[in-house]
Amino acid sequence: MWQMVDGEKISIRTREMNGIAKIVMKASVGSDSSENGVVRMEIEEPTKGLMFDELNKMVLSAGYRYQAKWSRAREEYQIGDISVCLDKNAGYGYLAEFEKIINDPVHTSKARKEIDKLMHSLELVELPQDRLERMFAYYNKYWPEYYGTDKVFIVE
Repeated sequence: MWQMVDGEKISIRTREMNGIAKIVMKASVGSDSSENGVVRMEIEEPTKGLMFDELNKMVLSAGYRYQAKWSRAREEYQIGDISVCLDKNAGYGYLAEFEKIINDPVHTSKARKEIDKLMHSLELVELPQDRLERMFAYYNKYWPEYYGTDKVFIVE
C-alpha cells in the first residue's frame, strides 16, 4: 500500500474499457502534473452497476466539469512487469506509453531506470515533458474539434 505522499494536483476521470465504466483518480508526486506526470499515484476502479453515462452524470453532479474528453484506440502489451500501451489518440496521433506499477514510492527511481532501459533497447526517445504540456494545453482548448476523429495536430 502507498504511504501518504503530499500532492496538490489531483485529476478525476471516467473511463470505459470493454463496456466497463471506471472511476480514475490521479495525483501528482513531486513537481509532476496529475495529468501527464511521469511519476504519479493512480487509482482506477470499476463501478459496479453503473453504466458509463450514469457515472459521468454522477461526477458532473458532484461539481466537477470536463477539462476535455479524450478518444483513443489502445493496444496493451506486457514486457515483464512493464505495461506498454500503443495508442492512437484523437489530436495526438500515435504514441506509446510505458508504465510500471509499484506499491511504494521508494521504488520510483528503480522503476524509472527499468523503463528507460526498455525504451533505449527499443530505440525510443521520451517526448519532452514541456512539449507534452503544450500539446495537452492545446488539446484542452480545442478538444471538441478532435474528440472522436482521426484529426491530428502538431505542437512543437
